[in-house]
Amino acid sequence: MKQNPFKYGELSSGANFCNRKEEIRRLHAGFRDGQSIILISPRRWGKSSLVNQALATYNGRLISIKIDCFGLRSSAEFYSTLLRSVLQSTSTKLQQVADTVKSYVKAFIPFIKYGVGEGEEIKISLEIPQDKMDVAAILDLTQKIASARKIRIVLCIDEFQKIAEWSDGKSVLEKLRSHWQKHRDVSYCLYGSKRHVMASLFADSSQPFYRFGENIFLQKIDWSEWVKFLVHNFQRTGKRIEEAIAAVLVEKVNAHSYFVQYLARICWNNGVDKITKVILDAAFLELLNDHLALFQNMTKGLTSYQTNYIKALIAGEKQFTSQRVLNQYGIGSPGNIKRIETTLEDMEILDYSGENPEFCDPYFEPLFQKYFIENR
Repeated sequence: MKQNPFKYGELSSGANFCNRKEEIRRLHAGFRDGQSIILISPRRWGKSSLVNQALATYNGRLISIKIDCFGLRSSAEFYSTLLRSVLQSTSTKLQQVADTVKSYVKAFIPFIKYGVGEGEEIKISLEIPQDKMDVAAILDLTQKIASARKIRIVLCIDEFQKIAEWSDGKSVLEKLRSHWQKHRDVSYCLYGSKRHVMASLFADSSQPFYRFGENIFLQKIDWSEWVKFLVHNFQRTGKRIEEAIAAVLVEKVNAHSYFVQYLARICWNNGVDKITKVILDAAFLELLNDHLALFQNMTKGLTSYQTNYIKALIAGEKQFTSQRVLNQYGIGSPGNIKRIETTLEDMEILDYSGENPEFCDPYFEPLFQKYFIENR
């Protein structure tokens, strides 16, 4: 039996990965040259999948280390996670772990335990007291290993912007920058899901990571690439979708990577042989229903000013500070507009990085239309 080829909520790779050839080329160049890269885009645009695909298709000698800051709540957790990840990713045998610890982080020997798991993978546990945490030794470990083995290392950190939220976030960022900028054999691939926060970390001259590396602002995958991807993947799994219908599918979710896969998956499950417009429309209603609870949670705290601003945006208004728009939609004073926009951006309802404001999730506008405009 053929399996549904469309996946979401997990890393895409191989046949499930769509395009991004230019971004992969730039990542490969960074890996090769030791150039650090900052990858910035809204959430669920496929940053992690892109990094994974770039690493999987890189032909040179390279050790990759991956960390996700999403669940980390403090600098102590971060440093321990970093040390564990470096030791695991740079070792294929227990003796390698022992040699690395003895050579570069000898002071941690009493606090490190390691062994082999059920799948023959190396397992490492750390219990380092706060007063024994040698931050400098941890931060420089990648460079020492890379230099000694004459190999390049790339350290990939997801949700990097989370570090700035910690109580000592600013000082942590300062320490990272002061050490990492001296590393010649290690490149750092830093990415996160809040585009405006990530952009400020690397574009604000007062921030420690100002101009740390090459900035890649991830754009949406071109519609034509999505259409080819959809037609091919339906076809290779025994189902058909015409290019015109595939284009409508992409349009319904505004070419959002996560939701293209989401909607295509529903269509594949519901269609027998051929995906028709009727099947697509029903699938989109299913997508909206799936996200109704999330939409309700996002909108329950909206103020009347914020709600009215969204109504004006959906109506096609552009000049929000004009007296006509302010009076017609009840948005308040011109000075209120910036506060509204900042809040809606922080809530990840709207994205202001492009020429015009855009809803972060394609389900938001149709559900807002239904519950805040048509039903009122």
